[in-house]
Amino acid sequence: MGLFDLFGRDSKTKNSRGRIDFEVPATADERSKRGPVSVFSPTSYDDVQNIIDTIKSGKTAIVHFKTLKPETAIRVLDMLSGAIYALDGGVYEMEKNIFMFSPSGVEMQ
Repeated sequence: MGLFDLFGRDSKTKNSRGRIDFEVPATADERSKRGPVSVFSPTSYDDVQNIIDTIKSGKTAIVHFKTLKPETAIRVLDMLSGAIYALDGGVYEMEKNIFMFSPSGVEMQ
């Protein structure tokens, strides 16, 4: 059973050009709450709280694990996966060591 099987979603879906698309809710009020996508490159486990707070505020977070040791990256990914499950969001592997964590209401196409 893979990480994405836990959440009942595909790991990623690409269009014909290889770009990954996602939907934002249609109402202007919901779009204004979501704001831009935040990109993180954590350097330690202590950075997890800031990433989770960003997702809780309704923003999508892209996390690049290149600066972490493998064992720390696994701990960070586990914590973020648990948080995203509790928030009814989604997690998508974009590339090796790059994940997108989306809040509830943001879906991949």
